Amino acid sequence: MTNVLRLIDRQTVAQNTMEFRFAKPADITFTAGQNINIKLSQLLYEDKRGPRRTFTLSSAPYEDYLSVTTRMTGSGFKKTLAELPFGTEVEFMGPKGEFALQTRWKQAVLIAGGMGITPFRSMILQSLYEKQNYSMTLLYSNKDVQSCAYHALLVSITGETTGFRYVPTFTDPPMPAHEWKGERRKIDIDFIQDYISDFNTALFYLCGPPAMVDELTASLKEAKINPENILTESFWGY
Repeated sequence: MTNVLRLIDRQTVAQNTMEFRFAKPADITFTAGQNINIKLSQLLYEDKRGPRRTFTLSSAPYEDYLSVTTRMTGSGFKKTLAELPFGTEVEFMGPKGEFALQTRWKQAVLIAGGMGITPFRSMILQSLYEKQNYSMTLLYSNKDVQSCAYHALLVSITGETTGFRYVPTFTDPPMPAHEWKGERRKIDIDFIQDYISDFNTALFYLCGPPAMVDELTASLKEAKINPENILTESFWGY
């Protein structure tokens, strides 16, 4: 029997970035941070990579839909997905993946670049829904606020009552200083140390472009972080 999902909605969540929502099958379960593989029955535009793509689920397990979020790069697959009528069914495999939130630590440090935010949206919302008793800090890098997926959502849920802290950094400086007074630095070990006072009680999650993930992994290891306390997932393309 083929597993299928039915497209029910799509929305723009940042510049050139769309979230696609599917009706959630009654028998599906997953852990925040896992992914699915989607196959389109027919491509409306040529795509050398074919009709399949793997996406991290950006929806949290408690939500009543499944969603994937992606940069719209102009590929035939994504152009087709953006034009499918609501109600269209797509094949899928999964969910699967080991990049998942662990709750045995006092604090989780989530470090994202670009679309690396997708598993963290799921993790953060599920953690708040379950009222987990530990702190979470998200360090999230984008070139500008327009490219920052889920920025308004993340701002709205940060605070002492939630135990969640959100630190965005926008590395391109087109905005006047009076419009953005927050971080503009690249995320590196000094940046992390400015916001995380105790590395020994933290579990680090890194997700984003491979160069960013590799560089930060090496820096954390040089800072004497146990490699077992560093979980990574690289996004090789959108």
